[in-house]
Amino acid sequence: MKVFQHERLMRTAGGLSVTDITDEVAAAVRESGIENGIVCVYSPHTTCCVRVNEFESGFLEDFATMLKRLVPSEGYYAHDDWDKRTENVCPEDMDFGNGHAHCMSMLLGSAGESIPVSEGELCLGQWQRVLFLELDRERERRWLVQVVGS
Repeated sequence: MKVFQHERLMRTAGGLSVTDITDEVAAAVRESGIENGIVCVYSPHTTCCVRVNEFESGFLEDFATMLKRLVPSEGYYAHDDWDKRTENVCPEDMDFGNGHAHCMSMLLGSAGESIPVSEGELCLGQWQRVLFLELDRERERRWLVQVVGS
């Protein structure tokens, strides 16, 4: 069994932005030389996530509208209340409230996806793409790809 890990850096657009990273994930799988196994694509950020879905403008608009309706950025979040919050504090966070982004991330589930690999290719459905979702402001981010198999 082989294990291959690859890290990518990117600057996100901020807000609720979605970036299609499928081609980069597929390239990492090819670079790994692994023919059959599984690839895990993971975001080590609490206000980002990786999802598999369509990268289609109508769906992305619907998804953003639904998520903003469920978790509006204008609401009160104890996470952003500096008279209350005492843990995991950095000065940058005090300038930009991101309680809504943390709540969105929790609703969306885990920070990554696992995708089968067969004959060196991602086993995605016809319209499926690997998407990196930024739920917070514009900034430098990273995501990891780990391929395990033979």
